[in-house]
Amino acid sequence: MGTQSGQIPQFRSDLPAAMSTPMRKSWLRTNWLWLLGGFAVCMVLLISGIVMLVFGAIRGSDVAKAATAAAQSNAAVQQSLGAPIEEGFFVSGSINVTDSSGDADLSVPISGPKGKATVYVTGRKTAGAWDYSLMQAVIAGTGKRIDLLAATAPSAAAVSPVPQPAVPADSAVASADPPPSSVAHSSGLASDFIQSQDSTTSGIVAELTQATRSEGVLTIKVRFRNTSNKPGSVTFTHWNATAADDQNFYVTAGNKKYFMLQDADGTALSTNSTGNGVGANLDPGNTFVWWAKYPAPPVDVKKFNFMMPITTPFEDVPITDK
Repeated sequence: MGTQSGQIPQFRSDLPAAMSTPMRKSWLRTNWLWLLGGFAVCMVLLISGIVMLVFGAIRGSDVAKAATAAAQSNAAVQQSLGAPIEEGFFVSGSINVTDSSGDADLSVPISGPKGKATVYVTGRKTAGAWDYSLMQAVIAGTGKRIDLLAATAPSAAAVSPVPQPAVPADSAVASADPPPSSVAHSSGLASDFIQSQDSTTSGIVAELTQATRSEGVLTIKVRFRNTSNKPGSVTFTHWNATAADDQNFYVTAGNKKYFMLQDADGTALSTNSTGNGVGANLDPGNTFVWWAKYPAPPVDVKKFNFMMPITTPFEDVPITDK
Protein backbone atom coordinates (compact mmCIF):
# COMPACT_ATOMS: atom_id res chain seq x y z
CA MET A 1 0.00 0.00 0.00
CA GLY A 2 1.48 3.35 -0.94
CA THR A 3 1.75 6.41 1.26
CA GLN A 4 -0.64 9.11 0.52
CA SER A 5 0.76 12.41 -0.59
CA GLY A 6 1.18 14.97 2.23
CA GLN A 7 1.04 12.36 4.97
CA ILE A 8 3.92 12.64 7.55
CA PRO A 9 5.85 9.39 7.81
CA GLN A 10 5.70 7.76 11.20
CA PHE A 11 8.90 6.52 12.91
CA ARG A 12 8.81 2.98 14.00
CA SER A 13 8.81 2.37 17.68
CA ASP A 14 10.22 -1.14 17.41
CA LEU A 15 13.83 -0.05 16.53
CA PRO A 16 16.55 -1.46 18.85
CA ALA A 17 17.00 0.51 22.06
CA ALA A 18 20.80 0.62 21.60
CA MET A 19 20.43 3.03 18.72
CA SER A 20 18.95 5.67 21.02
CA THR A 21 21.37 5.12 24.03
CA PRO A 22 24.36 7.58 24.36
CA MET A 23 27.86 5.95 23.97
CA ARG A 24 29.69 5.43 27.28
CA LYS A 25 33.25 6.82 27.78
CA SER A 26 36.08 4.30 27.91
CA TRP A 27 37.88 3.51 31.22
CA LEU A 28 41.09 5.11 29.92
CA ARG A 29 39.34 8.37 29.04
CA THR A 30 37.69 8.46 32.45
CA ASN A 31 40.76 7.61 34.57
CA TRP A 32 43.65 9.03 32.53
CA LEU A 33 44.52 11.57 35.21
CA TRP A 34 44.87 8.91 37.88
CA LEU A 35 46.90 6.76 35.51
CA LEU A 36 49.26 9.64 34.76
CA GLY A 37 49.69 10.38 38.46
CA GLY A 38 50.44 6.75 39.23
CA PHE A 39 53.03 6.62 36.46
CA ALA A 40 54.71 9.77 37.80
CA VAL A 41 54.85 8.30 41.32
CA CYS A 42 56.38 5.08 39.97
CA MET A 43 59.04 7.05 38.08
CA VAL A 44 59.90 9.09 41.18
CA LEU A 45 60.21 5.92 43.26
CA LEU A 46 62.37 4.28 40.58
CA ILE A 47 64.73 7.24 40.30
CA SER A 48 64.89 7.60 44.08
CA GLY A 49 65.72 3.92 44.38
CA ILE A 50 68.55 4.20 41.86
CA VAL A 51 69.95 7.31 43.58
CA MET A 52 69.79 5.63 47.00
CA LEU A 53 71.49 2.56 45.58
CA VAL A 54 74.33 4.62 44.07
CA PHE A 55 74.84 6.71 47.21
CA GLY A 56 74.74 3.57 49.32
CA ALA A 57 77.38 1.86 47.17
CA ILE A 58 79.72 4.87 47.32
CA ARG A 59 79.13 5.27 51.06
CA GLY A 60 80.00 1.63 51.62
CA SER A 61 83.20 1.75 49.58
CA ASP A 62 86.61 1.14 51.13
CA VAL A 63 87.62 4.73 50.29
CA ALA A 64 84.70 6.32 52.15
CA LYS A 65 85.22 4.01 55.12
CA ALA A 66 88.94 4.83 55.24
CA ALA A 67 88.22 8.56 55.15
CA THR A 68 85.67 8.28 57.95
CA ALA A 69 87.96 6.13 60.08
CA ALA A 70 90.86 8.56 59.62
CA ALA A 71 88.67 11.48 60.70
CA GLN A 72 87.29 9.59 63.70
CA SER A 73 90.81 8.82 64.95
CA ASN A 74 92.22 12.31 64.35
CA ALA A 75 92.61 14.39 67.51
CA ALA A 76 92.25 17.73 65.70
CA VAL A 77 88.99 16.63 64.06
CA GLN A 78 87.67 15.36 67.38
CA GLN A 79 88.52 18.69 68.98
CA SER A 80 86.60 20.58 66.27
CA LEU A 81 83.56 18.29 65.97
CA GLY A 82 83.43 16.48 69.28
CA ALA A 83 82.79 12.75 69.64
CA PRO A 84 81.37 10.50 68.43
CA ILE A 85 81.98 11.42 64.78
CA GLU A 86 79.52 9.90 62.32
CA GLU A 87 79.48 9.59 58.53
CA GLY A 88 76.72 11.31 56.57
CA PHE A 89 74.70 9.47 53.95
CA PHE A 90 75.13 11.64 50.86
CA VAL A 91 78.70 10.81 49.90
CA SER A 92 79.39 12.45 46.54
CA GLY A 93 82.10 12.17 43.90
CA SER A 94 83.25 9.44 41.57
CA ILE A 95 84.69 5.98 42.08
CA ASN A 96 85.72 3.43 39.48
CA VAL A 97 86.99 0.16 40.89
CA THR A 98 87.78 -3.33 39.64
CA ASP A 99 89.11 -6.23 41.68
CA SER A 100 92.71 -5.00 41.76
CA SER A 101 92.74 -1.44 40.41
CA GLY A 102 90.73 1.73 40.33
CA ASP A 103 90.55 5.38 41.30
CA ALA A 104 88.33 7.51 43.50
CA ASP A 105 87.66 11.17 44.22
CA LEU A 106 85.06 11.54 46.97
CA SER A 107 83.57 14.09 49.35
CA VAL A 108 82.49 12.40 52.59
CA PRO A 109 80.25 14.40 54.98
CA ILE A 110 80.88 13.80 58.69
CA SER A 111 79.41 15.32 61.82
CA GLY A 112 79.80 15.39 65.57
CA PRO A 113 78.10 17.02 68.54
CA LYS A 114 79.96 20.29 67.96
CA GLY A 115 79.72 20.68 64.18
CA LYS A 116 80.06 19.29 60.68
CA ALA A 117 82.87 18.77 58.19
CA THR A 118 83.62 17.25 54.80
CA VAL A 119 86.49 14.86 54.14
CA TYR A 120 87.94 15.19 50.64
CA VAL A 121 89.78 12.05 49.58
CA THR A 122 91.57 11.16 46.36
CA GLY A 123 93.12 7.75 45.87
CA ARG A 124 94.31 5.17 43.41
CA LYS A 125 94.07 1.41 43.77
CA THR A 126 97.00 -0.61 42.45
CA ALA A 127 97.56 -4.35 42.90
CA GLY A 128 94.61 -4.47 45.28
CA ALA A 129 95.88 -1.72 47.62
CA TRP A 130 94.73 1.90 47.90
CA ASP A 131 97.26 4.75 47.84
CA TYR A 132 95.76 8.07 48.94
CA SER A 133 97.22 11.29 47.58
CA LEU A 134 94.73 13.52 49.42
CA MET A 135 92.67 13.02 52.56
CA GLN A 136 91.70 16.31 54.12
CA ALA A 137 88.92 17.34 56.51
CA VAL A 138 87.45 20.82 56.02
CA ILE A 139 85.52 22.07 59.06
CA ALA A 140 82.21 23.74 58.17
CA GLY A 141 81.87 27.34 59.22
CA THR A 142 85.56 27.95 59.89
CA GLY A 143 87.10 26.51 56.71
CA LYS A 144 89.86 24.96 58.81
CA ARG A 145 91.70 22.22 56.90
CA ILE A 146 93.07 19.18 58.72
CA ASP A 147 95.38 16.83 56.85
CA LEU A 148 94.51 13.23 57.70
CA LEU A 149 97.49 11.74 55.89
CA ALA A 150 100.19 13.52 57.88
CA ALA A 151 102.12 11.00 59.91
CA THR A 152 102.48 11.86 63.56
CA ALA A 153 106.18 11.90 64.32
CA PRO A 154 107.21 10.57 67.74
CA SER A 155 108.42 13.06 70.29
CA ALA A 156 112.09 13.21 71.25
CA ALA A 157 111.29 11.57 74.57
CA ALA A 158 109.73 8.62 72.76
CA VAL A 159 112.75 7.95 70.57
CA SER A 160 114.90 5.25 72.08
CA PRO A 161 118.62 6.06 71.96
CA VAL A 162 120.71 3.81 69.74
CA PRO A 163 123.23 1.89 71.83
CA GLN A 164 126.78 3.02 71.11
CA PRO A 165 129.67 0.57 70.98
CA ALA A 166 131.98 0.76 73.98
CA VAL A 167 135.31 2.51 73.33
CA PRO A 168 138.33 0.87 74.93
CA ALA A 169 139.93 3.02 77.63
CA ASP A 170 143.34 2.74 75.98
CA SER A 171 142.09 3.87 72.63
CA ALA A 172 144.17 6.81 71.48
CA VAL A 173 141.56 8.28 69.11
CA ALA A 174 137.78 8.29 69.44
CA SER A 175 135.68 8.91 66.38
CA ALA A 176 133.77 12.20 66.47
CA ASP A 177 131.13 10.98 64.00
CA PRO A 178 128.33 8.77 65.33
CA PRO A 179 127.19 5.71 63.34
CA PRO A 180 124.77 6.61 60.50
CA SER A 181 121.84 4.94 62.28
CA SER A 182 122.13 7.30 65.24
CA VAL A 183 122.21 10.60 63.34
CA ALA A 184 119.47 12.84 64.75
CA HIS A 185 117.78 15.84 63.15
CA SER A 186 117.95 19.22 64.82
CA SER A 187 114.22 19.06 65.49
CA GLY A 188 114.64 15.97 67.61
CA LEU A 189 112.08 14.08 65.48
CA ALA A 190 112.55 10.82 63.68
CA SER A 191 112.90 11.36 59.93
CA ASP A 192 109.83 10.43 57.91
CA PHE A 193 110.66 12.69 54.97
CA ILE A 194 113.16 12.70 52.13
CA GLN A 195 114.32 16.28 52.32
CA SER A 196 113.43 19.42 54.28
CA GLN A 197 113.58 23.07 53.19
CA ASP A 198 112.62 26.40 54.69
CA SER A 199 109.45 28.09 53.48
CA THR A 200 108.89 31.79 52.92
CA THR A 201 106.85 31.88 56.15
CA SER A 202 108.88 32.05 59.34
CA GLY A 203 108.41 28.98 61.50
CA ILE A 204 106.94 26.79 58.73
CA VAL A 205 109.16 24.13 57.16
CA ALA A 206 108.51 22.13 53.98
CA GLU A 207 109.22 18.39 54.11
CA LEU A 208 109.24 16.43 50.85
CA THR A 209 107.73 13.09 51.85
CA GLN A 210 107.16 11.31 48.52
CA ALA A 211 108.81 11.18 45.09
CA THR A 212 107.54 8.06 43.32
CA ARG A 213 107.58 7.14 39.64
CA SER A 214 104.89 4.78 38.37
CA GLU A 215 103.49 4.22 34.86
CA GLY A 216 105.05 7.38 33.50
CA VAL A 217 103.86 9.61 36.32
CA LEU A 218 105.99 11.26 39.01
CA THR A 219 104.03 11.93 42.22
CA ILE A 220 105.38 14.50 44.66
CA LYS A 221 104.11 15.25 48.17
CA VAL A 222 105.37 18.07 50.37
CA ARG A 223 104.26 18.40 53.99
CA PHE A 224 104.20 21.88 55.51
CA ARG A 225 104.74 21.89 59.27
CA ASN A 226 104.34 24.80 61.66
CA THR A 227 107.26 24.43 64.09
CA SER A 228 106.66 27.78 65.80
CA ASN A 229 104.39 28.76 68.68
CA LYS A 230 102.35 31.13 66.51
CA PRO A 231 99.76 30.56 63.76
CA GLY A 232 101.14 30.80 60.24
CA SER A 233 99.99 30.40 56.65
CA VAL A 234 101.30 29.55 53.20
CA THR A 235 99.77 30.52 49.86
CA PHE A 236 100.13 28.20 46.88
CA THR A 237 98.00 29.98 44.28
CA HIS A 238 96.42 33.42 44.26
CA TRP A 239 92.89 34.48 43.36
CA ASN A 240 92.36 34.46 39.56
CA ALA A 241 96.01 33.50 39.01
CA THR A 242 95.94 29.73 39.48
CA ALA A 243 97.10 28.81 35.95
CA ALA A 244 99.93 31.33 36.07
CA ASP A 245 100.99 30.26 39.56
CA ASP A 246 101.04 26.58 38.52
CA GLN A 247 103.95 27.32 36.18
CA ASN A 248 106.10 28.14 39.21
CA PHE A 249 105.79 24.57 40.55
CA TYR A 250 108.02 22.53 38.26
CA VAL A 251 110.51 19.69 38.08
CA THR A 252 113.91 19.73 36.38
CA ALA A 253 115.69 16.51 35.50
CA GLY A 254 118.11 15.55 32.74
CA ASN A 255 118.27 19.11 31.38
CA LYS A 256 114.48 19.18 30.94
CA LYS A 257 111.71 21.05 32.71
CA TYR A 258 108.43 19.30 33.58
CA PHE A 259 105.14 20.99 34.48
CA MET A 260 102.06 19.58 36.22
CA LEU A 261 99.95 17.01 34.42
CA GLN A 262 96.38 17.96 33.55
CA ASP A 263 93.19 15.96 33.11
CA ALA A 264 90.96 16.00 30.03
CA ASP A 265 89.33 19.24 31.23
CA GLY A 266 92.66 21.01 31.60
CA THR A 267 92.61 20.87 35.42
CA ALA A 268 96.01 20.46 37.04
CA LEU A 269 96.47 17.22 38.97
CA SER A 270 97.50 18.98 42.13
CA THR A 271 96.35 20.52 45.38
CA ASN A 272 96.48 23.79 43.43
CA SER A 273 93.29 22.79 41.60
CA THR A 274 91.13 22.53 44.73
CA GLY A 275 90.04 26.16 44.49
CA ASN A 276 90.54 29.59 43.00
CA GLY A 277 93.30 30.67 45.32
CA VAL A 278 94.69 27.88 47.51
CA GLY A 279 96.50 28.15 50.82
CA ALA A 280 96.83 26.59 54.24
CA ASN A 281 96.40 28.14 57.68
CA LEU A 282 98.50 26.25 60.21
CA ASP A 283 98.23 26.47 63.96
CA PRO A 284 101.36 25.60 65.97
CA GLY A 285 102.26 21.95 65.46
CA ASN A 286 99.76 21.43 62.61
CA THR A 287 100.66 20.14 59.14
CA PHE A 288 99.30 20.33 55.61
CA VAL A 289 100.20 18.03 52.70
CA TRP A 290 100.54 19.50 49.21
CA TRP A 291 100.74 17.13 46.23
CA ALA A 292 101.06 17.18 42.45
CA LYS A 293 101.64 14.80 39.54
CA TYR A 294 104.21 15.39 36.78
CA PRO A 295 105.38 13.55 33.66
CA ALA A 296 108.02 11.13 34.92
CA PRO A 297 111.61 11.58 33.73
CA PRO A 298 113.12 8.60 31.84
CA VAL A 299 113.87 5.54 33.97
CA ASP A 300 117.61 6.11 33.73
CA VAL A 301 117.18 9.44 35.55
CA LYS A 302 117.39 8.71 39.27
CA LYS A 303 117.22 12.22 40.77
CA PHE A 304 115.44 15.49 40.12
CA ASN A 305 115.15 19.06 41.38
CA PHE A 306 111.83 20.49 42.50
CA MET A 307 110.98 24.19 42.53
CA MET A 308 108.20 25.79 44.57
CA PRO A 309 107.78 29.57 44.84
CA ILE A 310 107.26 29.35 48.60
CA THR A 311 110.32 27.25 49.53
CA THR A 312 114.00 27.05 48.79
CA PRO A 313 114.73 24.50 46.01
CA PHE A 314 114.62 20.77 46.67
CA GLU A 315 117.74 19.50 44.90
CA ASP A 316 118.97 16.01 43.99
CA VAL A 317 115.80 14.33 45.25
CA PRO A 318 116.01 10.54 44.73
CA ILE A 319 113.19 8.91 42.74
CA THR A 320 111.52 5.78 44.07
CA ASP A 321 110.18 3.45 41.34
CA LYS A 322 106.99 1.55 42.07
